[in-house]
Amino acid sequence: MPQVIAHIVAFCEAHLSDTAERFTDSLRAQQPNYAAMDRAALLQAVTTSLKTLIQAIGTGDLEPFLRHARSVGQARASSGFIAADMFTALNELRHVAWELIEAFDREYHTITVAHAKRFEDAIHAFGQELLTSFSIAYRQMQFQIRDQALQIESQQQTIRELSTPILPLYEGILVLPLVGAIDSFRAGQIMERLLTAIAERQADIIILDITGVPVIDTAVANYLLQTARAAQLIGAHVILVGIGPEIAQTMVQLGVDVSRIEVRATLQSGIELALSRIGRAIRPIS
Repeated sequence: MPQVIAHIVAFCEAHLSDTAERFTDSLRAQQPNYAAMDRAALLQAVTTSLKTLIQAIGTGDLEPFLRHARSVGQARASSGFIAADMFTALNELRHVAWELIEAFDREYHTITVAHAKRFEDAIHAFGQELLTSFSIAYRQMQFQIRDQALQIESQQQTIRELSTPILPLYEGILVLPLVGAIDSFRAGQIMERLLTAIAERQADIIILDITGVPVIDTAVANYLLQTARAAQLIGAHVILVGIGPEIAQTMVQLGVDVSRIEVRATLQSGIELALSRIGRAIRPIS
């Protein structure tokens, strides 16, 4: 190692602790993501960056320094940092490096352009590796998030379909058993699936079974009526079943008008009515 380089390395190592402290506090003051980091963890990362930079200056081997840059870029991308954070860190690294060079030159007056270029080339290479690894890791995370979002949407669609089964009971008769709470989104889906099924199966009678609906309020009642009327508009006859005493009392209190819909207490009675309308019946085997 040339003597001047050895002196520069020794000088930088002697001032490493103070420089790392300034570096850390400056990052925390400039960017919220760094401020949110544990200071001890950030200080350790900053110290490692400076140590590997000093090592690269001393040996001329940049690989450990660049390997550290790739590691930092990947870690920051996975921690939710943004590109602006990377540029801030890179600029601050360059700033503290030049502070060290200037401080050394004020004391020894031996810094040449070649020495300064050695620092600048190392930092430039570090920056390229840092930003490249960050960008690659960030894109991979975005792809993963997109894939996860698509998977969640697919799962939600499957759940919605399973929660709104449309069962063919007999030729021309469909049963739609409703279970759980009904909100505006689910109500729209119920109507869409029901109308599609009516058209595809050429159904004449629809049995809406609300036995599994725990609460009937004005909104839910309106959803059910809209679904029934939409089915009637395309030629299907609607039978509403599963209205228990409590729900019946609630619907009366709410003033829900079901006069245009045939109502039966149980699914069994609804099935019997539907079959009778197409000239069928369930009878015991003699």
